[in-house]
Amino acid sequence: MDIDAITTIRDEADRLVSALTLTDPAQRVPSCPEWTADDLLWHLTEVHEFWAQILAAGATAEDEVMAIEAAKAARPTERQALLDRRAAATEALLAQLAAKSDEEPAWFWFSEQQGVGITRRMQTHEATVHRVDAELTAGRPVSAIDSRVAADGLDHVLEVMWPAAFEWIPDWATLTPVAAVEVRPQGGSARWLGISRWRGARPRDGQEFDVPVGRLLDGPPADELPRAGAGGSALALCLWAWGREQALEHLADGAESVRLQGDPEAIAALEELIAQGHD
Repeated sequence: MDIDAITTIRDEADRLVSALTLTDPAQRVPSCPEWTADDLLWHLTEVHEFWAQILAAGATAEDEVMAIEAAKAARPTERQALLDRRAAATEALLAQLAAKSDEEPAWFWFSEQQGVGITRRMQTHEATVHRVDAELTAGRPVSAIDSRVAADGLDHVLEVMWPAAFEWIPDWATLTPVAAVEVRPQGGSARWLGISRWRGARPRDGQEFDVPVGRLLDGPPADELPRAGAGGSALALCLWAWGREQALEHLADGAESVRLQGDPEAIAALEELIAQGHD
């Protein structure tokens, strides 16, 4: 990843804190309405703590990760204590990232992507997207995202965030392809996204599930699935894919919305996939 992740994570975390420090702790986050401003601050804090501990421990197995999670300290009740803990958590994460190469082993929640490198990439986008959330919460104009970060943020959703969900499909479910979407970033290469649905009734209680999932295809699908296209700048597509399209209306420098064209059925499937969200 041709991005200075350490500088990006530090700068984006600082921007997040700057936006939230003078915001009412109970203010709702427009892009994550179940969260308050302090919930968002706590989320970044615990994320940075967790991954700093994963890297410090050299954890590569699920039981090691579960032990780290079980030992997590309680959330502070006072705002200043939360701010102090966030600062320490971010510095701990950055110290680990600075000390390790991308090739060193480290656990990650997607089996196809393991090692320090994927944590470095994930935390770059985690900090960036949640900084956008913080600026929306504070009612500020949304500041720009570096063009390389935006382009990689879109790729990260396509390559990691969406396909990882296939690993969580239960063995009692059926999987059915329902649509194909060509994602066309300006100045970048078009890529085909296949959207499927897994469906079924959970054996223990009969609860019904019908869930969209998506992953990249090698090219245009051979079958006659409903098709659509999504075009726009890397910035617009990045925010859109992360479920933050509303931020486009608040960008300090402005940006066009994502352009969706094609079969209404394919567009509906795509919109439902995005609505799953990435907290």
